[in-house]
Amino acid sequence: MKIGKLFLGLCGLFSLIGTLSLPIPAFSQASINVSVLDPVYHDLDKLIGFGLVKIVIVGQRPYSRREIARIIAEADQNYHTQYIQKQKKQTYIEEILDRLRKDYHEELVQNGTIPGETKWYSLHPLEKTEVGVLATDSPSRIVPTSNGLGLIDAKINPLLQNREGRHLVNGANLALETNHWFRLSNHFAFLARPRFQLAWGKGEPDDHNVYLQNLYGKIFVKNFEVEIGRDNILWGQGRNVGLLYSTTPRPLDLIKISNDSPFFLPWVFRYLGPNKISFFYSDLGPEQNFPHAYLATYKWSIEPLSYFEIGGFLGVQSGGEGSPEASFGDRVLDVFPFSQVSNNQIQIGNKFGGVDFRFRIPPAQGLEIYLEMAFDDIHNEFKPNFVDDVGYVFGFYAPRVNRSGRLDLRLEFHHTGIRYYRHSQFTSGWTLNDLVLGDPLGPDGNAVYLETGWDLNRENLLSFSSAVESRSNDIYVGVGEILDRFEKVQDNPNEYRIRFMSEWYHRMAELPLDFRIRLGYERVLNFDFVEGNDRNNFLGEMLFRINFDQWTKFPKNK
Repeated sequence: MKIGKLFLGLCGLFSLIGTLSLPIPAFSQASINVSVLDPVYHDLDKLIGFGLVKIVIVGQRPYSRREIARIIAEADQNYHTQYIQKQKKQTYIEEILDRLRKDYHEELVQNGTIPGETKWYSLHPLEKTEVGVLATDSPSRIVPTSNGLGLIDAKINPLLQNREGRHLVNGANLALETNHWFRLSNHFAFLARPRFQLAWGKGEPDDHNVYLQNLYGKIFVKNFEVEIGRDNILWGQGRNVGLLYSTTPRPLDLIKISNDSPFFLPWVFRYLGPNKISFFYSDLGPEQNFPHAYLATYKWSIEPLSYFEIGGFLGVQSGGEGSPEASFGDRVLDVFPFSQVSNNQIQIGNKFGGVDFRFRIPPAQGLEIYLEMAFDDIHNEFKPNFVDDVGYVFGFYAPRVNRSGRLDLRLEFHHTGIRYYRHSQFTSGWTLNDLVLGDPLGPDGNAVYLETGWDLNRENLLSFSSAVESRSNDIYVGVGEILDRFEKVQDNPNEYRIRFMSEWYHRMAELPLDFRIRLGYERVLNFDFVEGNDRNNFLGEMLFRINFDQWTKFPKNK
């Protein structure tokens, strides 16, 4: 009931903002979200890198099909202005736009970019089917439960991370996923994505299973939407990684309110540029140490300049059966920055807050520099604040390494503090079903990631990535009057991982079929923090996606 009151109050606040705000011109239609693992985000990054998209918030994903259509329409218009009218044809851009016009034809008709008849409904009883075969020799490892400063209940398996929590085992995996969605009027959309899998474990239990990967409904009015169900959240500037929420854990069971497309505030606040504001409440389920603990998280991103985006966010893990008691007022107060609400000197919640930004340099072939930093707690001294209890994702993305723009390069550095994702009361830590909600690097780690992609032609994309990771298992104690400084009392071996991944993504020219082939290798030194316990890990995968939409959707394109 208390959470319901808070949610209704926030709905009212968002409605007021939506009434006063000036929306970016776009069609008003409910729309499902597109997984951040979908190849469309690669195409969107390229369009942004060519300077064809001026209004876009990168730090809050996934995007809806409606928002992607808006971005495509903006890119299409700017391409004609910046290239066609100046007789500077770009074959690669045209390949991307042709592909996106086909994939998002319905939404582009609805927003008037493509001629056609608009409809008040759209049924997609079997949009697409994915069949995947994956084999791996890469055992999971438990994250050390305690380092003296807090506890966590999690495991890692880097070769299998960034897969939205799919139940993959060390061994052989065979899976089938189907996608089903519909839209009724301009105000309601629904999606279901079931998964059927057979998984034979090597040194771990089999996992033959059927479950819902995604299931949600969205209510949409003008530019304001309410989403209820199971869906993914990625907040951050990194590649598939945010310090609070990444693509590694399963989708959250949530209630989310946000604006779908960026909007402008009225009066002088218009100069803040496009805004995107999101809030969600999520139940973390029965497997937490306090069963059904919840997350309350919000983020506000603005783009004051077409080449500069900045956002601020805060997340609170609180509540659950047997958790520290607190009044409704205390729980509301706890979602504000810099507030520390306690009950008998016990914190009622586990809190993260921080900022991120992205800076584009158009003259440097669209080079982007981005940074995200999130603080676990605020201290009185520099080192605990900016080294021990903080996480960073710092990166460069060059979308146009060669003249044609077909080659791109991304370099990222990650750091997580010694107490990161751990907590003394919420001993499950910042996790969901044994997976870290944020950076899969986990606590007390440093890493460098390098990734390159090469669009050979319309049909083929090659990508290569490498990683060097270091994770620590040292033991600490808190010192000082309020134990807000940390002193190492036991120096244990570090675990090191060097990883290489390659992928070939092929789109069939004449058939509604595409497939991926992935190969991965990882060298682990001091596996499980045992000196000299070294091993080699391997991964091989084939994934086929068949698009049935042209035969099953209703009404048909006209």
